[in-house]
Amino acid sequence: MSETIAFSQYVVERLKQAGVKQIFGVPGDFNLGELDYIENDPDIEWVGNANELNAAYAADGYARVKGGLAVIITTFGVGELSALCGIAGALAERVPVLHIVGAPSTKLQSNESLLHHTLNLPGSFTTFSTMSAPLSCSQALLNEIEPKTPSSWTDAFDKTLRDVLEQCRPGYVEIPTDAVHAKVSAAGLKEQLPTTHAAPPPESIAASVSPQESQASATSALASAATLAPPKAPSDEVTAHVVDEIAQRFKKATKPVILVDACAGRFGMASVVRKLVEECGIRFFETPMGKSLLDEHHPLFGGCYAGANSLPAVRKEVEAADFVLYVGALKSDFNSGSFSVNIDPKITIELHSFTTTIGYAAYPTTDIRHVLPELLPAFREVVQSRAGSPANGESAEQKIKTGRVEGTIPEPKGQEIKHEWLWPRVGKWFADTDIILTETGTSSFGLTNVLLPSHSTYIAQILWGAIGWSVGACLGAAMAAQEDDRNRRTVLFVGDGSLQLTLQEIGTMLRRGVHPYLFVINNDGYEIERQIHGVTAKYNDIQLYDHQLLLPFLAGKSCKTPYQSYAIKTPDELNKLLEDKEFNVPDRLRLIEVYMPRGDAPEGLVRQAKLTAEANSRL
Repeated sequence: MSETIAFSQYVVERLKQAGVKQIFGVPGDFNLGELDYIENDPDIEWVGNANELNAAYAADGYARVKGGLAVIITTFGVGELSALCGIAGALAERVPVLHIVGAPSTKLQSNESLLHHTLNLPGSFTTFSTMSAPLSCSQALLNEIEPKTPSSWTDAFDKTLRDVLEQCRPGYVEIPTDAVHAKVSAAGLKEQLPTTHAAPPPESIAASVSPQESQASATSALASAATLAPPKAPSDEVTAHVVDEIAQRFKKATKPVILVDACAGRFGMASVVRKLVEECGIRFFETPMGKSLLDEHHPLFGGCYAGANSLPAVRKEVEAADFVLYVGALKSDFNSGSFSVNIDPKITIELHSFTTTIGYAAYPTTDIRHVLPELLPAFREVVQSRAGSPANGESAEQKIKTGRVEGTIPEPKGQEIKHEWLWPRVGKWFADTDIILTETGTSSFGLTNVLLPSHSTYIAQILWGAIGWSVGACLGAAMAAQEDDRNRRTVLFVGDGSLQLTLQEIGTMLRRGVHPYLFVINNDGYEIERQIHGVTAKYNDIQLYDHQLLLPFLAGKSCKTPYQSYAIKTPDELNKLLEDKEFNVPDRLRLIEVYMPRGDAPEGLVRQAKLTAEANSRL
């Protein structure tokens, strides 16, 4: 390795070290020099997207399937602003996406030159990075860093990259055109990068805590203190105290449960939770955002809990527990049945990446990646001590209960495809390692209580809920699946309304040669909105597309990726298709248009709409 290296080559090498093989984005004159380094590298590939918003969605889907870093590159101003909705979603749902922006040269910026993509106002060159600041856990603005040493810029880049990996949040790097080829020290490439699955050093946890998180996770007095001064890094003694306190509570419990939520997956803790469940025989549940993180066919799995929007048996069991280990909670409205979670705070332990709460006590800056692995031996010791006790000596098999949905398929009613039948039916069709994406709408609510295959990956943007997200995310997920030797299928369910926002990315799927199954729910408009408000309102209507013309149009005349479209109008037609052996081989891109009656919706969506209306009426 040479002593110095071009800065953009340093960036490429760092991204490869972080496991990135595909990069999303749109070319623009201020990032073209950077893209040359990507195009000339044999180990990393430029995907290219129809627009920057789709690119951000694709990066989000790629990161979720990979369980690690994704990268989007845009140009200054017009490009980066187009991507911000997708970046905001990654921030809200804790997805590690690095946003690299190609910017005008340091000289042009210092001269306040009136360039294209600027606002024709003083301070134009800092306006866009300032806009991105609240959506970033860290920023490296090379224009503001004097390259006093060969490592000044690489140190700044590495800090932002580390922050993204450790915090599972987006980061922002601005690279002026004159920095692209600038010679920098290559020494930093010898320093190992963190992974989202490895516990960060305590000082990193302390630095990552925001005042909002401190306020949300602690008592008001503690929160007030946290906003006035940066939190101190915890010691091993604090972590040991937290583990012991949780273990003592578990020892006293007779009806313990574990509730798995989104951040258990974001921080790579799903496998640790599974060990805890299996070795200690603890009943476990998931939230909608935690779906598929653990095996839904496991005998100890109890179902999906979302407060009042849960199946009655599931809700009854969770809310009757006397010990709840809530792993990686994200208590958004759709994830909690409009905040109807009814678990006694006194018996709840929440594990986060920035704090642990035990009852009403908070331990800021303790990290789920430190605490959870230590709970396994502590819980194991508790279980072993109970072995001779008649009261607490039940085996895991004896603790198994019913209440979850078993995936039975009801008989279709008539010749229309309705949600009551559709979702259990496709649930039986899924293959073991499928990657399943649903748009926030009828699809995500339809699959909530359907058991998914044991090794499947389920992706939905339940918190941010941007319509159109799933199409871009499907591209990213399919690209990530290409890097996997298991030949995983990628399956998308999207409504006809949501599809219209981002359907251009199907063209990118065809160009990049991926073969997802695209199920388009044709129910004549925005059904989720109609369920919430405006059943007959014209604002919930859309221009109906001829979906059978989409693939030929987007493929053009030079596309080499095979594709096929289907129009499905009855349960018999869908049954026949799903049972067809050739259809089940992912050897082409498939668009399956499923016609459904307007006004029909999954029970979970109907309940959520009612809960939302009730919550709004109380405000």
